[in-house]
Amino acid sequence: MAKYVDYIIVGGGISGCVLSYQLMAHGADVVLFDVPSSNKSSHVAAGLWNPIVLKRMKKVWLADEMIAELEYVYPDMQNWTGEQFYHPLPLRHLFASNGERNQWEELVAHPGFSTYLQPASSAVPTPILGSFGSGLTARTGRVNVSRMINSVKAQLANKRAYREEQFQWQLLQQTPEGVVYARDLHAHRVISCEGIQSALSKHSLPLQGFSPAKGEILKLQLPQSLNGECVHSKHFILDEGNQTATVGATYAWDGFELGPTAAKRRELEQHVERTLSCPFEVVEQFEGVRPATQDRRPMVGPHPNLEHTYVFNGMGSRAVLMAPYLARQLSEHLLYGVPLLAELDPKRFEKSTKEASSR
Repeated sequence: MAKYVDYIIVGGGISGCVLSYQLMAHGADVVLFDVPSSNKSSHVAAGLWNPIVLKRMKKVWLADEMIAELEYVYPDMQNWTGEQFYHPLPLRHLFASNGERNQWEELVAHPGFSTYLQPASSAVPTPILGSFGSGLTARTGRVNVSRMINSVKAQLANKRAYREEQFQWQLLQQTPEGVVYARDLHAHRVISCEGIQSALSKHSLPLQGFSPAKGEILKLQLPQSLNGECVHSKHFILDEGNQTATVGATYAWDGFELGPTAAKRRELEQHVERTLSCPFEVVEQFEGVRPATQDRRPMVGPHPNLEHTYVFNGMGSRAVLMAPYLARQLSEHLLYGVPLLAELDPKRFEKSTKEASSR
């Protein structure tokens, strides 16, 4: 028997799950397709969100709008799923110099930053090392990504709106009214949220413009607690409870098939040695590949070449922060015709590719 829905969503990582929720919250019917093993970067992610680029002391693009939506959406998703995965948490940024500390203090007094930064302090709690002191952020935290993804899928499964199978794009047919998948699933639109599967062109919709970035993290066993802290300097060290912590994440633009590497393990070990005064043991090492884009802006909008097909992808390491706001933007566009952000149009990479090939 044929089934009719409003939207088919392909890919159940952070972006696909948040978009599924946003569309359903607006009254739309969806079916989510996903193969859990394809969401490695989402499940490995620490799930931290922060509207400030601490390395440069600048706001993330559209930070105020994204934080406002995030603080509404994730608690609402918790109520919907009955699972707790949203955890507001200050980040402790360790200053590298007195100049950086002074810059922090100036921004604390700035109206655009005061809501996100707390006054600097000379003291740092044991066993953290910080010769120049530290500052705490505000309106930051983490999402337990695996728990969020699993709880959303459970809710969708209860509504018969989740299919744990590989979506076969060659089985998708275009019609004047929308799309038909495998001859029995009809929808107005299909939306690709395939993350790294698209970035690495694996079993997914062909798309230009990705510049994927590999990241590695370590799980640590410590002799003492970090008191629930998330400590940031070049990398983060996140207290996970029970005297364990996560440290990460690294960046690399190649070696996607190599798995965890000794070089990145040593980079993170050296960071821990500089940041903590206590010994530690590496328990596990994980890696994932982020679906970043060439201009570091997501792709949200119609596919460049296919009708009734949309893209919601390319959020890189900031999917937890960006997905709620951008999912609302796409939902309101699809349902009410609200214009999308032109700078996120996936067509922008098609144009640059054609120009480069004509030179």
